[in-house]
Amino acid sequence: VKGHDLDEHLSQQERAELFAFVSMIEGQLNAAMLYDWYMVEDNYHQVTLPLYTAACAFPARLLLPWQLSRRVKARLGYPTEEEGEAYYKQAESCYSALSARLGQGPFFFGDSPSTLDAVVFGHLAIHLYAPMPAPARLSTSLRGYKNLCDLIERISSRHMGVSLGLFTVKDTQKKEEEKAKEAKPQRTEKEKARRRRARDFIAGGVILTVAFIFFTNIVDVDAGGVDD
Repeated sequence: VKGHDLDEHLSQQERAELFAFVSMIEGQLNAAMLYDWYMVEDNYHQVTLPLYTAACAFPARLLLPWQLSRRVKARLGYPTEEEGEAYYKQAESCYSALSARLGQGPFFFGDSPSTLDAVVFGHLAIHLYAPMPAPARLSTSLRGYKNLCDLIERISSRHMGVSLGLFTVKDTQKKEEEKAKEAKPQRTEKEKARRRRARDFIAGGVILTVAFIFFTNIVDVDAGGVDD
């Protein structure tokens, strides 16, 4: 264990539960995000690819996205669009399970954050705030679980000193619908705004990544401590 143990207050049963949820997140939710970012054409060309081209120098900006895209597609087994729907259903199932476990509590295991809170934050903040074009399947689905959205904001404001509330979650869908109605005569401006959001998201991604590394590296998930 390095530094403070986030899980020192957990029982063996709770540690076993934590390990199961982390495995679910790093397996099922991560696969859903990879599909959403690399296999959905609009998402890849309007968000994922611009992030790489803005962050990397030539020739990496040309080679890296192509290499990563190939690896992701191979890892997922080149799923069809119909098979891709299974990833979104999988993500919805994960959100539902996490929301049920969190309930009305401030954190998953009481009043103090655990490794599970850190892992959930590291993954779901990106799902929630990535500036994906409509229909933004992951963020739209995640917004249906207010307690998870509140947890993301709680961790970012309380433990990072930064609010990631780029928009009010409960009002987002109404605003998106209003913007969609007004979008037709302003397509050019909308595209410019989307590119600016994509560039701004690089900074947000860095913050989230650093936070995720910080939270998860100060304690190792001790699977060995779980009784068989």
